Amino acid sequence: MISRKIKGFTLVEVMVAIFLSTIVLTAIYGVWIRVQREIAKSHARQTLQSELRTASNYLQKDLKSIKEGTFETPGGLSADGTSLHIVFDRFKDTEETKIAQDSIEKVEYRLSDGLLTRKSTTELKILSVNVESMQITKSVDAANLGAGDLESTDEDFKAGREAKLEINIVGRKNIAGSKEEMYHVERTSLVMRDEYYKKTNKNFVSNFDLAKLEQDAVVVTDSTQDASFGPGGAMTEEQLQSLDKDQLEGLEETQNELIDQAKDSIDQMNDSITDTDTGESGWSKFWQGVNVFSTTEGEKVRDLRGDLENADTQSDVKVVLEKLNTYTKDKEEEFLGKSVPGYSTMSDAQKDLYKEAYEMKLQDRTIEGSHQALVAQAEKDGTTPPEAPQKVIDVAIGAAEGEGSKTYEDEAGNTVQISNEASSTRSTTELKSAYDAIDLGWMGEFNKEPDDVGIYNAAKQLISQGKAKLNVIEMRDTSEDNVELIQKVKATK
Repeated sequence: MISRKIKGFTLVEVMVAIFLSTIVLTAIYGVWIRVQREIAKSHARQTLQSELRTASNYLQKDLKSIKEGTFETPGGLSADGTSLHIVFDRFKDTEETKIAQDSIEKVEYRLSDGLLTRKSTTELKILSVNVESMQITKSVDAANLGAGDLESTDEDFKAGREAKLEINIVGRKNIAGSKEEMYHVERTSLVMRDEYYKKTNKNFVSNFDLAKLEQDAVVVTDSTQDASFGPGGAMTEEQLQSLDKDQLEGLEETQNELIDQAKDSIDQMNDSITDTDTGESGWSKFWQGVNVFSTTEGEKVRDLRGDLENADTQSDVKVVLEKLNTYTKDKEEEFLGKSVPGYSTMSDAQKDLYKEAYEMKLQDRTIEGSHQALVAQAEKDGTTPPEAPQKVIDVAIGAAEGEGSKTYEDEAGNTVQISNEASSTRSTTELKSAYDAIDLGWMGEFNKEPDDVGIYNAAKQLISQGKAKLNVIEMRDTSEDNVELIQKVKATK
């Protein structure tokens, strides 16, 4: 009988093999993760830089061509630069890409909840969905030069300072697959030509004013046409019946371009919503080496984040926003109790005062956190770090006390002084006192807060993202309805 020795692996050998394989695979996985992170970071940087540069180029081109005296801020500019609404008339471009001073068009920029749009009489364009803040200031203000300083200089220098604008656009984008955020600042400056020439030469009259056309008549005609057939507005069958087939096809093409823009923007927004840090699940945190398990609040906000990402109709987004608003309002009352001594026993009027001051203090905390991140980013990139922004409370008090009063000269040569009026009925002393009494120290460092504060901040960010997404969905739906109506009218031609 022949005996055969069966060869195999012992349990110890198998365990050693598994152990060694785990080490190798872990090392490979670590390298792969780092490579993916660098790719995601590079993609976020390129996207952000491209968006902000495009926005900066549009602003520079438009504001260079602005007609003097037409700049308006119907929606105002927030102190922290996170919201903006400006409208002005600009001289149109000729076919040779020169500025035609015999005709103008109205241009409108809006920034709200990170969404920056530009609207003219011919198009509505989404410039970016990742704008953190935007500021447009005159070089006079940026250099802290007052009227007295300018009077001591020659007229050309003075006019140049008053006609020159500084534009700062700050962008922020979540880096996919991580908690990191990418920041980028786009800066540019320009001279408003029409205003400069009028300031340097009192007898200067632009070609537009010399033309037979009255400015008001042109503006009214353009705005009427824009209301009827311009981008962003709902059309009616009665309006479209007045157009021929070629005009309808051109209008349809414009609306389809806007639909494509809106869909691309919604995809970007959904990516940002997905990357919003609402606190990871327990297992995910375990893999990151953090022994913290998800909380009930975190799970609730994560569910709402998923609902917001999947929402594709106006009504669905509004439902999620309502739930997020309810959650944040409840948390705000809790946080006010922690931040304001004796808050629970205050009268309703006192609570309103402290709520106003609390919102300002939170904004200042966020602005300071963003500024620190920008400084850190500048150090990494080897660029000049941005200057520290002015606090919201200081801007509010300055406006209320009439600081920043400006002196102008009217057409007759008379000196006119215009000061900012207080927008609040509260005294600056009460507001500043309430602001100083609020203690946010318990929240810890910005972006390193306790779980409940971090989850609350995530909910606030989701509200902002939801509002922006709702605006774009409305634009998409309106344009889709317009295309359907245009096709219906085309069939009758």
